[in-house]
Amino acid sequence: MKKKMISFASLGLLCATFFLSCVTKDQATEEQLENELATPAKIISNTQAATLFQNDQNTRLSQIGKSNTRFEDKVIRFDLSTLEDYISRLETIKTAKNIPITGANFIFGVDTDGKRTAILMPSTRNAKLDYQESFTIENGQFQTFKHVDSLLQPIQNSQNDENLILSTTGYLSYNQATEMFNNYQTQYIQPFAKKVTKEYYTKAVWYSLDEFKGYINYLKKKSNQHNLAITGVDVFFGVYNNDPSLELKSNAQTVFMAASTQQHTIVSTTGKSLQSITTDEFIFKENDSADGSLTYNMGQLSPPPPRG
Repeated sequence: MKKKMISFASLGLLCATFFLSCVTKDQATEEQLENELATPAKIISNTQAATLFQNDQNTRLSQIGKSNTRFEDKVIRFDLSTLEDYISRLETIKTAKNIPITGANFIFGVDTDGKRTAILMPSTRNAKLDYQESFTIENGQFQTFKHVDSLLQPIQNSQNDENLILSTTGYLSYNQATEMFNNYQTQYIQPFAKKVTKEYYTKAVWYSLDEFKGYINYLKKKSNQHNLAITGVDVFFGVYNNDPSLELKSNAQTVFMAASTQQHTIVSTTGKSLQSITTDEFIFKENDSADGSLTYNMGQLSPPPPRG
């Protein structure tokens, strides 16, 4: 009788152990799935970020006589809360004014100090040309910002009265954005075009509102989980590899985003800085994944190539 009781007890212990094991396994699977779902699809690895950064130095800045540009002059820094408020504002305007805002474009420009930069403008899809067209609102009028054109003309009575064009130093008017855009054309695109003939030269990179929100939420979550004190989003110019399989993105200019603290641009949950990984040795020796990365890329490039 005692043997049977011991057997039943052993069976009960076995079942309990099996049950707990199943629960633990299910919890682990759920946590893994949650983490995967919470990671934006466009997160890239440290190696990819370093490669984009180095390609910009080697194939753009060096080509046009700007190879001595300091790392500090390559950082385009947006405050995290300001960026979050901006995206929220676009969503509010989308509903209140019934404008089909699809996202925002990083428009390439040159600031008043002669530094290459990027400004944010809301976008709506131009169905005819099949691209995400930037716009603003001034004096109550909808004003398109056709960054598919080489140069733009200023408009009369331009004033910043809706706060729709965001720069790293605050909001801009249409004419201020036009001046920065035209300066990029003359100081960066034209000198490069004399050396390298391409079907088109990128002047903007588009992300949807959901992509911006997802990335911001991802950084806030990782900041809390890993005590990283992320306070901003740093934007950098990059260039894709000269790989035919990339098709239109082959050797194309882009921008990528990374997390920012008060002191550094960080690209991983371990606090690794972008500056520390942008060496040839790192690029060729380290083959990492996007796990734990804080860097975001793969936006839609604009303007589109001309169609016949």
